[in-house]
Amino acid sequence: MGRNEECASMPEPGAEQPAGLVERAAQWHRLTGLLEAGGGRVVRLTGPVATGKTELLTALGEAVTGYRRCAASCSRAERALPFGVVHQLFHGLDLPASTADRLKRILEIGAGETDAREAARVRHSLCRVLLEQGPVLVTVDDVQHADAESVHWLCYLLRRLHTADILLVLTEVDSPRAGYSPLHEELARQGAEHLELRPLSEDGVAALAAEQLGGRRARRLAPKLYPITGGSPLLVRAVLADLPEQPGEVVPGRCFRQGLLSSLHRCEPEVLAVARSLAVLGDAASPAMIADLGGLGEAAVTASIDLLNAAELLEHGQFRHPEARAAVLGDMSAADRRSRSLAAARLRHDQGAPAGEVAPFLLDAEDAHSPWTVPVLVEAAEQALRDERITDAVRLLDLAHRVCPGLAERAAIAARLARAEWRVNPSAAARRLPPLVTSVDRLAEPDVLALVRQLLWDGQFTEAKRALEAVEKLARPVARTNPGEDARAMELWLACSHPALASRGQVPPDAARRSLDLTTGPALKATAALAGVLTHGPGEQVVTDAEQVLEAARPSDGVSWGPETALTALLALVYADRLEVAQTACERLLPEAATPVSQALYAAARAEIAVRRGELPVAVEQAQTALDLLPPTGWGVGAGLPLGALITALTRMGRHTEAAKRLEQSVPEAMFQSRHGLHYLAARGTHYLATSRHYAALADFLACGELMTSWGLDMPGLVPWRTSAAEAWLRHGNRDEARRLINEQLAKLGPGGSRTRGTALRLLAATSQPHTRPQLLADAVSILEEHGDQYELALALADLSRTHQALREHRRAWTIARRAWHVANACDAAELCEELLPSRSKPEVARRKTPAANGIDALTDAERRVAALAAVGYTNREIANKLFITPSTIEQHLTRVYRKLNVKYRKDLPADLLTDLAGTA
Repeated sequence: MGRNEECASMPEPGAEQPAGLVERAAQWHRLTGLLEAGGGRVVRLTGPVATGKTELLTALGEAVTGYRRCAASCSRAERALPFGVVHQLFHGLDLPASTADRLKRILEIGAGETDAREAARVRHSLCRVLLEQGPVLVTVDDVQHADAESVHWLCYLLRRLHTADILLVLTEVDSPRAGYSPLHEELARQGAEHLELRPLSEDGVAALAAEQLGGRRARRLAPKLYPITGGSPLLVRAVLADLPEQPGEVVPGRCFRQGLLSSLHRCEPEVLAVARSLAVLGDAASPAMIADLGGLGEAAVTASIDLLNAAELLEHGQFRHPEARAAVLGDMSAADRRSRSLAAARLRHDQGAPAGEVAPFLLDAEDAHSPWTVPVLVEAAEQALRDERITDAVRLLDLAHRVCPGLAERAAIAARLARAEWRVNPSAAARRLPPLVTSVDRLAEPDVLALVRQLLWDGQFTEAKRALEAVEKLARPVARTNPGEDARAMELWLACSHPALASRGQVPPDAARRSLDLTTGPALKATAALAGVLTHGPGEQVVTDAEQVLEAARPSDGVSWGPETALTALLALVYADRLEVAQTACERLLPEAATPVSQALYAAARAEIAVRRGELPVAVEQAQTALDLLPPTGWGVGAGLPLGALITALTRMGRHTEAAKRLEQSVPEAMFQSRHGLHYLAARGTHYLATSRHYAALADFLACGELMTSWGLDMPGLVPWRTSAAEAWLRHGNRDEARRLINEQLAKLGPGGSRTRGTALRLLAATSQPHTRPQLLADAVSILEEHGDQYELALALADLSRTHQALREHRRAWTIARRAWHVANACDAAELCEELLPSRSKPEVARRKTPAANGIDALTDAERRVAALAAVGYTNREIANKLFITPSTIEQHLTRVYRKLNVKYRKDLPADLLTDLAGTA
């Protein structure tokens, strides 16, 4: 082939450059122009690692067809191999057999011991073999790693290129150790072309991405690709390879990690060492710290960081993406990572860094045997608890416990660890309790009190009792005349949660009424509020204290304050019938809850509130959430609260099979020695009563009464066992016993209104003469409307409807029954709905209400209020009394409502109006 034909087969300088080299246009055109010009040429490509030098060489080799091609790629491992580059170059030329034999003999001579004259003869012979091959494109990648003999041969070749038809392209990665090299000197003497490659711009990244993804998708992803890759072509392709078919976000994966590590391993050893120290130190890294950590000079560290910044593998001295740091850490050996992490921890501690900055290095090293490490870990754990990073706190305390040498200090750390782990997984924390019980004599009083709480939660009643007795023998009693705040809170908590363990069996008469000053902690204030409600009723002061605790509540204020304290204050409000306040606080706390345990506790409280307000679907949802977040085994004796709410709600909704399955679940026997067991007993009695097992129901209700009376907690706000037992007696036909219990309940309630009073009046009507029932039931309806118990309101309305039916007041009975049906339907109480209006199925209601419901938005506020009351069965006169307007005005409003909704009768008013009932009550 002639010279002109050879040149004709090359790409022209102005031709479109290969794919992926959009931003390499100048370099590409320069290289191809040199080929077209013919003659000997040498080009030196330099730049940071992973900027596309190798890709440029590959594209050049693929584009050139008129030249013979030979290529070599160097690495540090090949430096000890004499003539390693030469071997690679000639191997790619596919030489004739005779030439190959001659080359072999020359290299054998060169591999032996030779003097300077013989070495020069070997280089000359190698050059002649290459020059005989005609036009040749020679590429050497990463020439800085070439062996010494190959470097001398390349220098010899450079001095003879002016008479040869060879294009020599050398690439070199910038290095902090770059210094004098005979090859650099020879390149400068021969006037080599010097092309410097830099990372791609954002537009270049978009163009490179467009090759694989298409223009539109590439333009959308380029702004996300560039911050991660810094414009490194290698990393851009790696991230693109990690993308799924339909990516929502650009997430670096396995290919990115491999590409990054490949780039780092191509650098000098000190650059890789700096990258590893930087990965260990993280944001705390500085050149001085990296130098101390790696045993390098600060100048070398600074040069290495500058090189990595220039290569865009770092940005301002830090890894561009967390996955990059994770890749470097994962590439380190376990021993290297541990030693660097431990050195980093010691370094930061000596610099006076806070414990929270030192402790992560100790965790990473899994080593903390120095005397200064245990206090650092404990302090960092306390800070993590305050920040609601419970899992981090558990890891820190676990390491401190493993390395702590002192028995007393080790026991104290174990107590902290058990409390912290309880907040994430009570079942797992239970395994730490037995060793603590045996070392109770080494614990301080607050740790013992916390241990007692955990033992009781786990149902270990006997062990908790032994722990309390051990403290008393050590002259550190839990309850004294003037106990400390923690001990006083424990005294009250035991008395109203586990009375059998309380010092006097029940809450002392004045314990909850002792003055609480402004410095009183939230735990004592919440517990005192709960004890006050359960012993003296819902007084204003105890309710105010509970509200104050919840208003100031944060997810965590340390070990002694957390979700348990908030739950105590919530239940104080629930038992005091302040359901709206409790619900508002609970709904504020739920989104802030940071752990499954706190979420489960607040969800259980919300379920109990929903049951008492008649919001049965909400109760089922929240109780189920509480049990999903924390299964019954994790709930311990506290399972009575969510299970009780769930069983009660399912029973009232008519889902008896589901309720029965919940009752089949095993619960700890110790639960029935705690306040939580009362919720479970009452719920089980409710289920038995609804399924016609009256004696079993009565036994559960009376068991509640016996326990509450013996504990001194006989308050209806906790469990209204008298009204429940009275209803069971009524089902059994014993009106006298039912009336006795109801009168006792009314006497205990006093004159004020409450949900329990409304229920008691409803049941009292059932024991009274027919002519006295309407007034009792009307009073019950009024009270229940005021206190917002929709399910009990539906029952009272149902009884009132039956009473009017018995008195042959059929029209009035029908309107009240219809109103009762609407209320029961809002509660999702299916059985009660069927009992009230059997023919009115839900699909039928849905079909009837839809056309009229479309016109509700056309009603004025006044018309909506009147229509809502009319829809649930109120007469015109009753509506007028409620809204303080005349009956004629009511008639006018209803006339306009009928016209706008296109209905003729009250029974056709849409059920959607029921949502406005709360505002009209």
